[in-house]
Amino acid sequence: MDTPKNLITLGQAESERLTQYLSTLLPDAWTLPSACERWAVRDVVGHLTWVAEWYVDAISRAIQEDVSPPAGFPPAGASTGASLNAFIAQSAIARREQLGDQVLATFSARTAQWHRLLAGLSPQAWEKPCYQPVSISPVWAFLPMWVQELAIHGWDIRSRLETRAPLSAESLPVLVARIPARLAGPLGRSPFRFDAGAPIPVRYRFALSGAVPSTHDMLVENEKARMEPAGTVTPHVTFYCETDIFVLMMYRRLTLEPVIASGQLVVEGDQGLTAAFDHWLKGA
Repeated sequence: MDTPKNLITLGQAESERLTQYLSTLLPDAWTLPSACERWAVRDVVGHLTWVAEWYVDAISRAIQEDVSPPAGFPPAGASTGASLNAFIAQSAIARREQLGDQVLATFSARTAQWHRLLAGLSPQAWEKPCYQPVSISPVWAFLPMWVQELAIHGWDIRSRLETRAPLSAESLPVLVARIPARLAGPLGRSPFRFDAGAPIPVRYRFALSGAVPSTHDMLVENEKARMEPAGTVTPHVTFYCETDIFVLMMYRRLTLEPVIASGQLVVEGDQGLTAAFDHWLKGA
């Protein structure tokens, strides 16, 4: 696992990269749709600002042995899946509306505050229990979450304004490492549409090249999905792509048809099972 120091450095680099990019945008770009459903560019930045404020509040409480939720947040574990997503979306839009034309300035100020807080934490502080909507977690768990927020939502913005908007190579190890936990949550419980007689479990293999080359298997059984290292069992479907394409698919930003058409992904195996995987990516 990356050390807190490495994750802090990575998070700061991602936030600085995004802030610099946002500072170059023309006013009209802020109201354009992002790749995050129902959010314009300014809404995504409002969300990131709200997240930084939440993290600062929650960790500041944790240092004082307080795991109670910040004002307006649900109790830990009380909201999951759709209800949690709705809470986050509503909170982000409300915060963006409050900020008006100060979204970028506030985002920059809050991320700076977040990194000052991290820089001042003692080694003992990283294991202190801290509030999250899903559960009580150690303080260090916020570090990879912050990298994920910046990298994925940064892509949500750039991908609608640029022809090619790759994820930063530095963020990919963190994003790949978080996929098994995402599959263990609501993302992995989304139903796959398999025809009668489909093999159980269905094994999808991802052979990744480029940054962070590796091979992973995704197993689907009883409408649940899990990730494990690829072994010697023959998969039903194999996907060949670069690591950033895999990450964007697993974070539900890309679906199969466009990446196959662009030559960014090659598929071998059962076409019906491939179609089932694409339905899952689309949330269908």
